[in-house]
Amino acid sequence: MTPRERCIRVLLRILRNPYRFTLRELSTYYGHTTTDALKDDIEQLRRAGMHVDIKRFDSYRYAILPDREFKELDYLQPLTDEDRMKINRALDYTSKKDKLYLSEKLNSLYDFQQLGLRALRRPALDRIDKLESARKQKKQAVLIGYRSNTSGSIRNRIVEPFHIDAELDTVQALNVEEDPPVNKHFLLSRIERVQILEERWQFEALHGYQKTDVFRIANNKQVLVQLRLNVYAYNALVGYYPKALSEITAGSEPLSYEFESMVYEDFIGLTNYILGNAAHARIEIIKPEALKQKIRDLAQKIIEKI
Repeated sequence: MTPRERCIRVLLRILRNPYRFTLRELSTYYGHTTTDALKDDIEQLRRAGMHVDIKRFDSYRYAILPDREFKELDYLQPLTDEDRMKINRALDYTSKKDKLYLSEKLNSLYDFQQLGLRALRRPALDRIDKLESARKQKKQAVLIGYRSNTSGSIRNRIVEPFHIDAELDTVQALNVEEDPPVNKHFLLSRIERVQILEERWQFEALHGYQKTDVFRIANNKQVLVQLRLNVYAYNALVGYYPKALSEITAGSEPLSYEFESMVYEDFIGLTNYILGNAAHARIEIIKPEALKQKIRDLAQKIIEKI
């Protein structure tokens, strides 16, 4: 991977995941590239006119923002046409093959962001805005009328929200009502309303950010998965898991697609997608071998129960 190509890949990865990655995490993802090299990449992006923002959560994390000012939702804003033109100009420095690959990534990201923001309506925006405000002020909040699939209940939850991912429809928060308090993922769409409390965070030392894959499974133990999909499989994947769109590129054969992403190592969520669409979709597992074996084992359990 050339320095120019790495710079563009870093750009796209930060765009897809605002305030998610530290330099050390990006270094590991790109084959243990030095953090100094990544700092140079980010400086190049700034020179090209990109607005690179840094915020401190548990450590310093990066985002690229349009030049706009919104209340608490600046990190949600889509790419502007000007932003897009700047990135496309930068792509001119890559090879023709790499430019096509990265342009497809950029276009899918842009389309997803536009669709995602159009789908945000009040009170959805109000929920996200209040959660982000509570996070910035380090205040506790009440998730009013949270609908839980696990318990089958609808009740309020008092939490300390510390990470919001609108693309994944999730907020990571410490549930302070449990003894001891527990870090959990809550779906934004299952929250009726949010109320910010006057009480400040009491358990910040217990906050534990976890990586979340496109299937909304939160766990830092992730492995790289590569799938080859037909049109049906592609539609099913992006229909149920919209963030997967930015992890898909056109395949080498007509009407085929490649999905490549880091997912939870036990493949929860991914196995549901594969088995649930087995009747009509063509989903070829390229790697890892562990995923193939997991599907075989689950299929055998289903057969034994029939």
